[in-house]
Amino acid sequence: FFFKQKTAYEIKECDWSSDVCSSDLPRVVKAVRLAQPLRIDGRLDEPVYASVEPFSGFRQQEPKAGEPASEATDIWFFFDDKNVYVSARLHDDDTEDIVANDMRRDGAQVYQDDNLAMVFDTFFDHHTAFYFMTNPLGALRDGVVIDENNTNYDWNTVWDVKTRRDEMGWTVELVVPFKSLRYPRERTQRWGVNVRRWNRHRNEQSLLSPSPPGSPTSGALQRMQSEAVLEGIEVPDASSNIEVKPYGLSNLTTNRVATPPVTNKVEPAIGLDAKYAVTNNLTADLTVHTDFAQVEIDEQQVNLTRFSLFFPEKRDFFLEGQGVFDFNGTSGGNGDVPLIFFSRRVGLDAGRPVPIQAGGRLTG
Repeated sequence: FFFKQKTAYEIKECDWSSDVCSSDLPRVVKAVRLAQPLRIDGRLDEPVYASVEPFSGFRQQEPKAGEPASEATDIWFFFDDKNVYVSARLHDDDTEDIVANDMRRDGAQVYQDDNLAMVFDTFFDHHTAFYFMTNPLGALRDGVVIDENNTNYDWNTVWDVKTRRDEMGWTVELVVPFKSLRYPRERTQRWGVNVRRWNRHRNEQSLLSPSPPGSPTSGALQRMQSEAVLEGIEVPDASSNIEVKPYGLSNLTTNRVATPPVTNKVEPAIGLDAKYAVTNNLTADLTVHTDFAQVEIDEQQVNLTRFSLFFPEKRDFFLEGQGVFDFNGTSGGNGDVPLIFFSRRVGLDAGRPVPIQAGGRLTG
């Protein structure tokens, strides 16, 4: 990931109990340390929910910008020595009208469901953030926000979420390991944060900290200049952050009409991908005998022009640090700005796949 230099500024908390909250004063919310990890099951039945007051007061972004949301949303922020937790109670008087259809990982149709999404600006630079989204079915969609509204949804990390529907609406319990994030070295941290609820059957978007009226509806959450401030996060001590993903596969072939004939020929293959966090924003990647079988298939496109189609990078090894050279946006076509480096060409020769034996990279 490529993060810009953090810009310090004075925090003045907004009086969120007033009818109108000035956009010049960011909302301040606080994270609470847990004595023991939450049980992630979507049930808000642990004692901590009764003892810790949630944050509410969501404001509409659409259709009536600045007005209180028609349905209440309660949010809790917790953490322990290993994880960050976000829990939510999404009240809804029309439980039969809740829209929930998509359970695919990173499914784009999650936007058409009732959903809850959030961003963590861990470096508090107002430009970059980690993005997490779910719906009443517990779908997982994540990404990295680069320069506010430019979001790379092909990025995936380790996290989990459980949801539950009841007579009051639906609930969310979400957990993100600290190891899945990047952040400064200081023990006590201040992060930027925002949470968006999309109530589909009312066609209403509301945010914990709304953007100014007129901001694009689809990018209001990623407008980091309007983020709230998350106080009190304490990150764990520095430790070896190593992620290893080995794989193994084999083929057994019998072909008696081949020349020469083949009987029970075994073709094994093993390999691994490894990631090591050298510093808080410097990452080393290693791949050996790379197998990309787990990569999702490209979306089908029909080309009616004389120009080549653009297919975004989806391989995990090449997604780390992709934003460093991404001057024209992750969509691959933004005006006349050239795409300086396109990693999809790695592993191809004249359009034919070439197996990758090994590779390494240091980014940050």
